[in-house]
Amino acid sequence: MQNFESLTIVVPAFSLILCSACVRSDRDEARPRPDHDTDAAEPWVDEASGDSVFSVVLTDFSAESQIDFVHSYDGHGQRYVVEPVASGMATLDFDSDGLIDVYFLSGAPVHAEDGQHPPNALYRNLGAMRFTNVTEQCAADDLGFSTGVAVADFDNDGFPDIFVNNYGPNKLYRNNGDGTFMDVTNLASVAGGQELGAGACFLDSDGNGLLDLYVGNYVQRPVEDNTEHTTDGYPSYPGPLDFDPEVDFFFHNDGDGSFSDRSAASGISSVATTSMGVIAADYDDDKDTDVLVVNDVERNLLFENDGTGNFEEVGIQRGIAFSHDAQRNGNMGVDCADYNNDGQLDFFTTTFSNDLPVLYRNDGFGNFVDVTLASGAGSGMMPHANWGTSFFDVDNDGDRDLVVANGHVDPNVNRWAYTTAWKVANTLLLNLGNGQFKNISEESGSGLKPIESSRGLVTDDFDNDGDVDVMILNSLSRPTVLRNETKPSGNWLQIRLHGRNACRDGTGAKVTLEFDGTSLVDEVHSGRGYQSSYGQRLHFGLGETSGTGKLTIRWPTGEEQVIDNVATNQILNIVQD
Repeated sequence: MQNFESLTIVVPAFSLILCSACVRSDRDEARPRPDHDTDAAEPWVDEASGDSVFSVVLTDFSAESQIDFVHSYDGHGQRYVVEPVASGMATLDFDSDGLIDVYFLSGAPVHAEDGQHPPNALYRNLGAMRFTNVTEQCAADDLGFSTGVAVADFDNDGFPDIFVNNYGPNKLYRNNGDGTFMDVTNLASVAGGQELGAGACFLDSDGNGLLDLYVGNYVQRPVEDNTEHTTDGYPSYPGPLDFDPEVDFFFHNDGDGSFSDRSAASGISSVATTSMGVIAADYDDDKDTDVLVVNDVERNLLFENDGTGNFEEVGIQRGIAFSHDAQRNGNMGVDCADYNNDGQLDFFTTTFSNDLPVLYRNDGFGNFVDVTLASGAGSGMMPHANWGTSFFDVDNDGDRDLVVANGHVDPNVNRWAYTTAWKVANTLLLNLGNGQFKNISEESGSGLKPIESSRGLVTDDFDNDGDVDVMILNSLSRPTVLRNETKPSGNWLQIRLHGRNACRDGTGAKVTLEFDGTSLVDEVHSGRGYQSSYGQRLHFGLGETSGTGKLTIRWPTGEEQVIDNVATNQILNIVQD
């Protein structure tokens, strides 16, 4: 497949440059909602002949990728709740060569001496979706029990940095710009204590061009207060309600390489919950960035920003705290996109087995409606625990599809549950463009065939061929690498933002793309999915659209930038006016 290079253009006025273990067992099946599948016609099959005229193909490219990372953890047989909730993963172009690299998180022995921990791993992209392990030479080998990660350029020097959320002290790795990283955790004052970390995200909360940091935490004293559990006589993991919930952290960027703890002053620590996935997004389109936190067997939290970095929790008022039946799900991961192309950002959350994930449609007035059943967005997933997820346009037709990582927390689950297992296949939902999704997992190539207990998931164009690929972190196993080989695939446009007054990497910027009367919207996010971080190079599928279009960029500092005559099938690097 052809690789596309970044385009550099200079024109007047602007420049284009380069889970948790739920407390109930699977046998309880408390208040299950019925699964649902849409009966919409399959658009990739000719109804007259029955011949396939379109094929979504995600090929298992794991062996060819040369990624040999193996995720691990060890609770020494004690079944600590920290074990099954690890880990997320991240994508970043750490060496600025135009190829997207990948960073894997690993758990660690819960009780182990220093030097015995398997490190996190950074793999450099060599092109053509081949990777090499550069962890040691890059000095990004955190030895903690890692759970969540967020990537952003927190010091505005043009290079992406890595924050790792751990069980125990967290780590912040500053990119030195020469292919190496430096541990600046103590200087930055973001280590925290002995909390069990969850998702994390960077955001410019007050529009000053500096990225602040939201750090999710799960439960208190997960090892010290561990309790023994059995299900049908078999050992099983405790759940989040066996522990006290933990408050989250909010760190304000002081602009000198350090952060100030504003958890209490900002309103973030006003409530303690069992945080898992977090994402920062301007859900109400009021030109400041809000934070959604999805919680495990607890209500979700929506922190509405007043524009100055102070937050009010409004999840119940906005209809996103619970599912449609007022149920508290065992929420795991969350992603954000405009799935129905109405100009509003919607959310999708994954959950534990015997519940459906939830698609929250934004009604345009700052409120959300659970449309999971009507849309088929939970098709085939109710039996399984769901973790990582991503909205992405797998076939470049202009509609955001969904991919979900599945796998139970307990290797023994098949001894007491008959509808799921510790290792299961992952899920691909095709957006049919009419508000409905179709589960096409079994007919979409070898990449959906591996049977693993999956956790973190990322989507990005790893081979720069214009379509989006997938990588999935698997618990106690090697990752699954899915190469997108969908044919025919539509036109596309990819955008990388570079702020001047705004934060350097464009985190929080809203981009509107108009082509042939169609308007597509996306935001730059740092931290999303299940405790993961990906997709900072925005991708728009454009179907059969040709000609040129218009881009409108609303930077998180409030300035707007308009770019006309944008052509398809290119990677644009856009610098703020």
